[in-house]
Amino acid sequence: MQHQVRGACVTVCALVVLLSSSAKSAGAQSFCAPASRAMGASLPGNAETGILARRISLHGRDVSLREALDRLAAAAHIKLSYTAELLQLTRPVCLEYTSETVGQILEDLLQDAAVMPVVLAGDQVVLAPVRDKPVAQKTEVPAPMLQKIGQLDRIVVTGSAAGASQRSLPIALDVVSGKQLSQSAATTLSSAIDGQVPGLWLWDQSPLSLLARYGSIRGASSFGVSYPKVYIDGIEVANSLLVTHLDPESISRIEVIRGPQGAALYGADAISGVMNIVTRQEGTEAGAPRAQLRSQGGEIASDYAANGVLAQSHAVSLGYGNGVRSARLGMTLTSIGAFIPQAYSHQLTANGGLRFVGSKSVITGTMRFFAQDARTPSSPLLAGLNLSTSPSAQWHGSQWRGDKTTIPGYQMPYDSMGQHRIDSLSRLAVMDSSDRQSVRQYTIGATGIFHQNERWTHTAIIGVDGYQLKTASVLDGAFPSAIDSALRAATGNAVRASIRASSVAQFGNQDQTAATVTFAAEHSFVRDETRTPGLFSAQAPGLDSESTELETRTNTGLISQVNVGYHDKFFVSGGLRVERNTGVTGLGDIATLPMLGVSYVQSLGGTTLKLRSAYGKGIRPPQTSSRSGTLLGLKESLYDSGLAPEVQSGIEAGADLFVGHQLSLHATRFDQRASGLIQPVSIQPIYTENDSTPKYRRIAYELQNVGQIANSGWEMQSSFTQGPWALGATFTQVDSRVRKLAGKYTGDLRAGDRMLEVPAQTFGLSTSFTQSRWSTSLNVSRASDWINYDRIALATAFSNDSTPDQNFVGWHLRSYWKKYAGVTRVGARSAFLIGRGMAFTVDAENLLDEQRGEPDNITVLPGRTVSAGLRLSF
Repeated sequence: MQHQVRGACVTVCALVVLLSSSAKSAGAQSFCAPASRAMGASLPGNAETGILARRISLHGRDVSLREALDRLAAAAHIKLSYTAELLQLTRPVCLEYTSETVGQILEDLLQDAAVMPVVLAGDQVVLAPVRDKPVAQKTEVPAPMLQKIGQLDRIVVTGSAAGASQRSLPIALDVVSGKQLSQSAATTLSSAIDGQVPGLWLWDQSPLSLLARYGSIRGASSFGVSYPKVYIDGIEVANSLLVTHLDPESISRIEVIRGPQGAALYGADAISGVMNIVTRQEGTEAGAPRAQLRSQGGEIASDYAANGVLAQSHAVSLGYGNGVRSARLGMTLTSIGAFIPQAYSHQLTANGGLRFVGSKSVITGTMRFFAQDARTPSSPLLAGLNLSTSPSAQWHGSQWRGDKTTIPGYQMPYDSMGQHRIDSLSRLAVMDSSDRQSVRQYTIGATGIFHQNERWTHTAIIGVDGYQLKTASVLDGAFPSAIDSALRAATGNAVRASIRASSVAQFGNQDQTAATVTFAAEHSFVRDETRTPGLFSAQAPGLDSESTELETRTNTGLISQVNVGYHDKFFVSGGLRVERNTGVTGLGDIATLPMLGVSYVQSLGGTTLKLRSAYGKGIRPPQTSSRSGTLLGLKESLYDSGLAPEVQSGIEAGADLFVGHQLSLHATRFDQRASGLIQPVSIQPIYTENDSTPKYRRIAYELQNVGQIANSGWEMQSSFTQGPWALGATFTQVDSRVRKLAGKYTGDLRAGDRMLEVPAQTFGLSTSFTQSRWSTSLNVSRASDWINYDRIALATAFSNDSTPDQNFVGWHLRSYWKKYAGVTRVGARSAFLIGRGMAFTVDAENLLDEQRGEPDNITVLPGRTVSAGLRLSF
């Protein structure tokens, strides 16, 4: 590995030398393509007079068309209005204007758009649609800012410090747009990602669950708690697993990097990938205040409820401003009834944002709040098993008080005096009196982008994210995974504060040799407090006791990246992050995370082919908020465990083919090696008894490094659009296996085994049809062929006092392994525009009515759900 790091450093140094020589030879050359002006006026007759004749200066490379138009409006002090559907606002443009007229800049920016600027009263300019736009006589060279338009050249903010075109990125980066989320009515992260992003699979989100559960991110990046590093508008969240629900109306897009290649920019804990949720920041049409109301209700089918279960959602959003100054605020209330007996879930989502645009700067602010309260009784599939004491029974001193007759099969023992006493009780857990759980999450932060000149762009991001988590001690099984059992018993909170600053410089000429160099620094501070009821605590066992563990961690990183392009076709990218972690074990003071990639783009007529390959390395320390919040009640503290960090490195190679704007095909091969993956391993059951607690059997866990894991496979993706039709498909084949075991590992895995809970194949299909007044969409996703525990068999065995203890530790657990064939989800949505500002929607989820089998045989999900709603905009 030292040779790999040294090689990456040499490569980065070589690129810097090449950058310097290119800059010297380029001299004062423009980074943009050579300028040329259209011959012949295509703007209205007043283009050379009035507000369109105002002269302004604009600079910036790889700026989205939306930002270019907004900065133009700010510099010229005009109110610019346009309809987003008429413009390709994500395409990149190159701004290099010094004392140029507003009319000329608009002519360049809108050269390929079916709109023309129309000056209204005062300083109002409208980009009005035109059927037959005059065609100007052009030279053979296009205008300086016009570049290839399409998916390959859209501006993304993930994978670069200040946002850049996807054209030069050597990694596979997927974007799920807000339009796709709205068409599919995606309200959970699993429904938004599954089938849309190859290589990434989340198990369907139960309304009662507080955690996202990732089945695969190119295989296993950690045993049982795999997850990407999640950001909201560039602000890192304190616990990635708690980001489970979405408000599709507030999201602009979700950008996803799969694999460790993103760690060179984003640092520790990005071992399996990065996800950035970008919220909407645009203003309203003509800057007028706008409100939207939405109300939706429907029925959930359930095999465990006598009648249909009510589900409802109500939302309100407010927006104000234009492209220069804008603000938004939204709130959504959702509730789901008892699809299993005595269960419910209530959710509140609030989000807001601010945006200020100047001629050289863009400042945005974001706010998010999410609250969920749920009651989570035991799984109805465990009815009849003697798993826990009665919810109404309380232990007081030396006896139980309350009704114990509700325990199935329970026989009350007698003491020597003939009194009811409990001297020995082999149960897993004691339920608390409420069996309720709750979570509160919040995010607040700001981003500032400053374009100093045509060469330098500076960016700063500052934010705070935190959560408070309370979980009940009711279990989904007598022998669940360590995640489930410990999470239900945990109460904790964490807060993460982070700040990142970067400077990006461009050198050379884009049509010859060009280079982009990035320097960035980042610092984050985490305060993580976990509280575990004594029943699940190795430090303070007992019903009335509680253990508390407080962690503080810091991460400081210095990042450098270089991207060199030759004739806008061949690109070489290199990056290195050097970071210092404090408050974690298993890591040295300094860690280095390299990345190296190449890509080649060739266009022929309307067809474009991109070839790409990249290497990266990521690490995850034993202590993270995501792991601390789920793996509580372990045998020993993480500080004393002597665990090594999880490490994953590997290479990906792929090809992207674009045929016009209608068809795109993508294929990626990945081969990654993960070492030291951390698994919660069950050890000998413990019988706890003291003055205040009865004797009972429970399973204790300790975290152990498994060994070396190999993740390899193929990712396929395609999309096709023709008129009102759109079709997309994804397919992933993953082989995730244990290659070598650690010397001290005592769990049930063996060399050659497939990693548990990782589906071998995932598939997605989506289609939509959109007309002027109505639209409809259909989405299908499927995961197949994975191995997991037979949790019903485990629960049955553990509830039997005569089952030997050794059956639940080590290789004996392999007898409870079960192969799962697969699960298929089907959803649909139809929307009809009744009149101006009024729309009627019908949504259907889980049309196949699959309520069990994902990711195990004990989890119960809502059945077929059909709902109707009305949306009003004014």
